[in-house]
Amino acid sequence: MKKIVIIATLDTKGEESSYLKELILRRGHQPFIIDIGCGGEPRLEADIAADEVARAAGTEIKKLRRSQKRQEVTEVMTKGAVAKLDALCRTGEVEGMISIGGTSSAVMASSIMKEMPYHIPKLIVSTAASLPGVNRFFGPTGITLMHSLIDISGLNHLLKAHLSRAVGAICGMVESEIPSPHPKEGKPMVAMSTYGYVENCAHYISQALGGKYELIHFHGIGMPEVAMEKLIDEDFFSGVIDLVPSSITNMQFNGSRISWHRRLEVAGEKGIPQVVAPAGVNTISRIGLTAEELAPELKVRKHYSMDALRVTVWLNAEELKNIASIYAEKLNKAVGPTKFLIPKRGWLDVEKEGSDFYDPQGIQAFVDGLKQKLKAEIEVREVDANIDDPVFAQAIVAAFEEVMRLKDTS
Repeated sequence: MKKIVIIATLDTKGEESSYLKELILRRGHQPFIIDIGCGGEPRLEADIAADEVARAAGTEIKKLRRSQKRQEVTEVMTKGAVAKLDALCRTGEVEGMISIGGTSSAVMASSIMKEMPYHIPKLIVSTAASLPGVNRFFGPTGITLMHSLIDISGLNHLLKAHLSRAVGAICGMVESEIPSPHPKEGKPMVAMSTYGYVENCAHYISQALGGKYELIHFHGIGMPEVAMEKLIDEDFFSGVIDLVPSSITNMQFNGSRISWHRRLEVAGEKGIPQVVAPAGVNTISRIGLTAEELAPELKVRKHYSMDALRVTVWLNAEELKNIASIYAEKLNKAVGPTKFLIPKRGWLDVEKEGSDFYDPQGIQAFVDGLKQKLKAEIEVREVDANIDDPVFAQAIVAAFEEVMRLKDTS
């Protein structure tokens, strides 16, 4: 039988983990416990004991238990658990994962689960769900967080009921049908990054290609982009239409829409056909800042308030020319057919000619910088349109069909 992995600190959560194991067995699934506890002796026997986890990270559990450096110890145990569970996942033996505990357990469990395949359901049950910064628990591989208002410390009537619901949730998840990365029937899947500024463009592309492909949209807000590229790495997609790679700009200017260091590299390295556009590449997103915090920047930059929470600010031409080299460096890793399409009359729907945000000099500065650094195999195609115009979406569709044909003939 495939296993539902229980990630637990058995030095503190032995009784609760035992009850979780019993509930999973009752539902006809196979529980499998990995102990990431490092504070003392376990209160329950694990399938992968803490000393095995420590050895997988290159150390001994006794040494970790003597250490006073808590953060370093938890990082070591996390590393060991990732190594042990990754090996188990590769054999296809894992069908789900669940963790219970407080903040430390949730931080460790989420760090472990972030490294596991997307198709495996993951559930964290924690009292930490209401804490500030809890968004760090949600990685790019599909983690669900369940709030426990009852402290997970000693079994009682209310906690048993809550754990029963948690087991019902994870068992329900694993019993649901999970799409295969390579379905025998149906359309090939294509990943597309998008957001509100290019909604019309994305809609047109989906309509034009929907008869042949199943387009999966990922919001260009950071973590969904990481999820997209993790799934690209797991071979879910036949092609990529990357309209919004702007988290790279945000990372350079400490913006709010930041994803990860490998953005715009994965599809290229795997040789997956891709078409890229520069939506938002010329902007920085600021989210949740006060008027006082924003004031210095808004005095010197063009800006657009989407709502009370979000402000978009624009780069200048010199910054755009400089940042083009970063995009080129990432794109140059591509070994498959790749095209970069530039809408010459604005990269967002609010940048149309005549608006305060239309910046042909900035666009040209980026294009010049990109062409200087980009390898010859990657075509830069300039389109005399705004990104919101149907003609640009048509150009994306045509370019995508070209790269897919090139892949088929290679």
